[in-house]
Formats: sequence, structure tokens, C-alpha cells
Amino acid sequence: MIRTFRELCHYLDVTIHVIKMAIMTIIEYPSNIAGWMISNPLQFIMGFAIIKFVVESFGQINGWTYGQLAFLYGLSVISHALSMIFFVQGWFMGYYVIEGEFDRYLTRPLSVLYQFFFTNINIFGVTDLIPGILVFIYGCVKCEIRVTPFFILQVVVMLIGATLIRGGIYILLGSTSFHTRSAVDFGQYTQEIMDKTTMYPISMYPESMQFILTYLIPVGWISFYPASGLLGIENNVINGGFVPFITLLVGIVVMMVAGLYFGAGLKKYESAGN
Repeated sequence: MIRTFRELCHYLDVTIHVIKMAIMTIIEYPSNIAGWMISNPLQFIMGFAIIKFVVESFGQINGWTYGQLAFLYGLSVISHALSMIFFVQGWFMGYYVIEGEFDRYLTRPLSVLYQFFFTNINIFGVTDLIPGILVFIYGCVKCEIRVTPFFILQVVVMLIGATLIRGGIYILLGSTSFHTRSAVDFGQYTQEIMDKTTMYPISMYPESMQFILTYLIPVGWISFYPASGLLGIENNVINGGFVPFITLLVGIVVMMVAGLYFGAGLKKYESAGN
């Protein structure tokens, strides 16, 4: 836990140096980053093309127009990209537990959770930002969004909260490895759920599923509710331009719960050779 401003500055300084090293690493392999720059954006562009096909063939999706869906889809992909940069390691936490890789983190004078995520920043996640930003801008144009300083603040706050929600969920799932002693990779399953519940309106699901995605597994706050608030679309839970700030609050709560669960699991860590 960070207790003083000086300690916070130290953590920020370490993070900056880690990002610099990550960038220098990928520069050493230009063909590798070129491949990611092509393949990653392509998968999201194809996914968005499918949405366009569905809307043109069957009309609106649960009352959402094509432009509104572009706005929602873009926000979802951007928060996905940010979570890939900072929190994707949570998918593989089980392997670190089984192989005793947490030993080196325990010997350093920094938070173990911080070290696990922020000393392994995934710069390749930046390639996911490209289609997300492009689709989001397209959605803003189609919806005739009036871009103001307050709107930009709302989007930034919402994206921070959405990234924290995603990261918190990754930490919660990964931390189960401390208790199960299993190297199960939750990444594929988690990503599948995230794609189906953040890139499309959750209002198209049954009310029981909407309840789960709002209050139990709060992925509805990643993009659906803040997008609804920003676009002025009515839903059964909450409306208004202040919804992005609720997303930030939900993200902080999810991350705090995840941190506590990670800490409880770390106490059961048996080091190398378990």
C-alpha cells in the first residue's frame, strides 16, 4: 500500500522507466510489432463490420442505431486495449503461482501486486487502441456529439473506471490460483464474456442477466451504462451525464476488492517447489 506522496512519486518513476524499457524492447523487433499492428486492428474492424451487416439487415439492435453502436463499440475496445497494456498478466497468474515466480517479487521493497502488473507492461496492447479510437470517433460523428471539455473529461474518467473494472476482474480470477494451486488460464473465457457484454447493449439480454451484469459482475458499467448516459439513451438503471463518474467509482471498488482478495491469496503462496 502506498502511504506517502514521496512513495507515490517513487512508484510513478519506476513505472515510467518500465514503460521506456518495454518500448525499447519492441523496437528491437520491428517485424513483430508490424505483425501486431496488422492482425490486432483487423480482428476488431471485422467485428465492427459484422455489426454493420446486422444493423443493415435487421435494423436497430434493441433500439440502438448504427452510430450509437459504433460509439459503444469504440469505448469498449479502447478500455479493452488499456486493460491489455496494464492488466493482461492477470490471465496467467496461475503459472506464476505454480512456478514460484512470485519469489522475486517478495524480495523487493515494492508492492507485490504492483510489481506483478507494472513491471510487465504489455506495450503491444497499444495496437488495440487504433481500431477503438477510430470507431469511437466515427460513432461521435454519426451521433453528432458536441465535443466539449466536459465531454472529454467524462470519456477520460469513464475509461479509467472501465479499465479498473476489467483489471479488477482479471486480478480476482487470477488470484483464485493461490487457493486452487491450479494454472488454469482464464484469459480466453474472460475475453469472450467481455466481448459479448461490453461491445453490445446488455439491454438485449434477459432481465436476470442484466441484473448479474450490473450488480454481481459489473461489466455493464464498462461501456453500456456510461455510453447510454453520454448519448442520452434511457435504461432501467440510471441515466445522465454523471454516469461515467459512477463507472470510476465502481472501478475503484472492484479494484479494492480484487486487491484484498489478492493479498489474502498471497498469504497462501508456498513459494517455488509447491
